[in-house]
Amino acid sequence: MNRNKILLFSLLPGLVLALPNLEDGKLLYEESCLNCHGDPYLSSGLDEMTNTTDLFYMVRACAKHFRLNWNQQDITDTTHYLNTKFFQLDK
Repeated sequence: MNRNKILLFSLLPGLVLALPNLEDGKLLYEESCLNCHGDPYLSSGLDEMTNTTDLFYMVRACAKHFRLNWNQQDITDTTHYLNTKFFQLDK
């Protein structure tokens, strides 16, 4: 049994999915998004988000378009911040 636990935990570092960090998302938004979108958030007609998955993909598309060099966690954090502060979408 202990051997199985050791094996499982040795595999975890590559599989860790961190929880969204609201403060990091706020910082990323303020550094990279605020100039265009402002506060309160202005979406230029893209405010028809109906769920957090759509919001995630929009954040990812913006990050790619503006070559922000964001990783998955940055996108998740920013999505969480936007949803918490502006959108309040269901999952």
